[in-house]
Parts: sequence; structure tokens; C-alpha cells
Amino acid sequence: MTRRIAIVGTSNIGAPKYAAEQIAAEYPSLTVRFWGMPGRKFADCATDDAGVFQPPSGDVETRKLAKRINGEDCIDLSTFDATLVIADTMGLPSVLFMAGNYDVIDWPHRRDKPLLSRPGFLAGMEEAITARADDLAQQFQGVRPLFLTRAPYPTTMVTRRGPLRLEPFASVAAHPEAAQIEALYTKALDRALAARNITFIAQPAETMAAPFLTRPAYGRGAEDFRTAGRILDDHRHMNAAFGASLFRAFALALCPDRTGAAPTPQTKE
Repeated sequence: MTRRIAIVGTSNIGAPKYAAEQIAAEYPSLTVRFWGMPGRKFADCATDDAGVFQPPSGDVETRKLAKRINGEDCIDLSTFDATLVIADTMGLPSVLFMAGNYDVIDWPHRRDKPLLSRPGFLAGMEEAITARADDLAQQFQGVRPLFLTRAPYPTTMVTRRGPLRLEPFASVAAHPEAAQIEALYTKALDRALAARNITFIAQPAETMAAPFLTRPAYGRGAEDFRTAGRILDDHRHMNAAFGASLFRAFALALCPDRTGAAPTPQTKE
């Protein structure tokens, strides 16, 4: 039996959107529909009592934009068997700014930064995540089953000097506790979403170069989700290879006993 999947979210839906043919080939029992909006516009959208996800009823311009991008100004999530939301950074920038500007007393490495206790650090992390988790739960109220993945980590290109440099990712790239911070953040995000009946899909390990950073190969040739063929290469929006990898992670969570998927192709650096 064919299962209908909705993938909705911000501009980060571009990665799986342009991997649609590969996804269809690997998962013939799943049909996928994409619906996305630019970040701030997406944040204004919500599901109504009938399960229709859409911009505010009186926002004519945003509805026109939604129709231009998606072919429809709304999407009825009640007609799908599962919904995957590709959201924003889910509080991560606040966590990284905190990590970059403080040394945690309980950790072995110090960088001559102001000191913060581990409970204090975890409380700040929890606060940043909780705010976004509450927003998403409200935005998709009543939608089940609901899966969520955060915006992809930018590639290692953003740690270099120049126009692509992106803080706070660049400043924490060499943090001695980066792996521990990522593990704590991922666990806290997973826990917060689970408490709201949302299944978290972590970024696939094969795509990652280091904690909070994606391999450069997955950022090259990224296409604008609004306009087919328009290349971004901004190293924040990922390409179709990333989208296919992410969808495999989602499919595994959706059907954990599924076997026979096509092998993951090797992505060259």
C-alpha cells in the first residue's frame, strides 16, 4: 500500500525536493508532496482545526507567494500518512553563542572565558530549545504522526575567513568540548520534541564533517527551493545528495523494520 508523505518547512526543504526522483526510486511505496515557505513567512503559517496548514487568512500577499512556490496556497496535512517538518535551527545559535562565550566550570578545558556551571549551561540550552519546541507544537497542533528535523548544519566552508563565514558556527568549530555540546544538545532536543509527540530526525552522520558542521560536498550545487535551477552554493542550504540522505533517515524512523532500500551512494569531497 502506498503511503502519502508531506514534507513541509522553510527553504531547507530544497534539499529533499530536488532529490525527489531518487527518493521515488528508492521508496516506491511512498509518495511525497513538498510545501515550503521562506523562514519568517513559514513561521506565520499554522494548521487550522481541519488540519490544513496555511498562511494567515487575511495575508493575501503571503498566500500569493505560497501559491507561486508550491502550486497551492495551503496543504491539507490530514490527508497524509505522516508529516516531516524541516524547521529552523531550533535554538542552536543561542546554545553556540553561550558555548563560545563561557567556559563551563565542570569541564576540563578552559579558554579564559567567564565561568558558567554545567547546570547553568544546561538550563540555558533547555530554555532555547523549549521556546522553539513549543512554537512548533502549536504550529502543527493536531498533526499526527509528526516528525521534525532541524535546519542542516552549515558546511565547513563557513568557518573560513571571507563572505561565507558564519557565526557562531565558526567560533565554536575548534571548541574542545564541541562533541559533548552536540551530544547534550541533540539529547535535549530529542527529549523536548518527544514530550510534545514529535519524533526527532537527527542529521545523518554520513553528512557531517565535525560537530555542528556538514561535509562541503553536501553544500555544493544546492538549489533554491523557490526556483528550480537557481543555484545557491551558500553552504547553509544543502543539495540533493543531502536531501536523499536525510530522507533515508526519516524513512528508517517511519518504517524501522524496512529492508531492501537502495544502498547509500558515496559522495565525493
